[in-house]
Order: sequence, then structure tokens, then C-alpha cells
Amino acid sequence: MQPLDAIVLIAEIVLFVVLSILCIYLIITLKKVTASIERIEKNVDDLQQKANPVLENALIVTENIKEISTYVRSNITKVDSLVDSVKERTESLLEFEKDAQDKIEFEVKNTLNIVSAVSTGIRTFFTALSGKKNHLPRN
Repeated sequence: MQPLDAIVLIAEIVLFVVLSILCIYLIITLKKVTASIERIEKNVDDLQQKANPVLENALIVTENIKEISTYVRSNITKVDSLVDSVKERTESLLEFEKDAQDKIEFEVKNTLNIVSAVSTGIRTFFTALSGKKNHLPRN
């Protein structure tokens, strides 16, 4: 054997040893990666099992909120119509009160004018009557 052949043979042996070590390292690393992936899968499964009841409760809560929202909307509509009705009735009552007050004030003013006129007429009558007594001829 020539020295070059011996060097190539030694290099091949070193190369095979390094490849063997690399393969063993790769196998160990793949086992660790596989174990990590299995742990991640287990954690995801646990998380999913724990999340399912929470999601179901969230769906129930969402349905309840939807029902409450619908109920509140219908009641707001009722309250709006009730407020409008009360507003209309209040405006009608205020208008009625104003009309009644105007009519009563008009009648009271007319009555006061009549009483004043009658009072003035009676006073004038008595003044005129007493004035005639003073001007009567004396016998």
C-alpha cells in the first residue's frame, strides 16, 4: 500500500466514524424533537379539553346576551311609545288648561265689567236721584 492509499483509507474510516456519530446524534435529536412534539400535542389536547367548557359557556352567555338585548330593545320601543303618548296627553292637557283659562278669564272680565257698569249705573242713579231732591221746590 502506498502512503496515499493509507491516507485515503484513514480518511474514509474517520469519515464513516464521523457519519456514524452524526447519525447517532441525529437520532437522539429526532427523539428529543419527537418527545417535544408529543408534549406539545398533549398540552394542546389538555388546552382543548379545558377550552371546550369555556367556549360552551361563552355560547350560552352570548345567547343570553342576545335574548336580553332583544328584550331591552322591545321594552325601549314600548317606553318610547309610552313617552310619546304621555307627551301628547300632557300637551293636550296644557292646551285644554290654556283654553279653559282664556275662556274663564274672558267671562270673569265680562262679569266684572257688567258689575262695574251696574255699580256705576246705580251710583249715577242715586246721585241723580239725590240731586233732584236737592233741587225740589220748597213750599
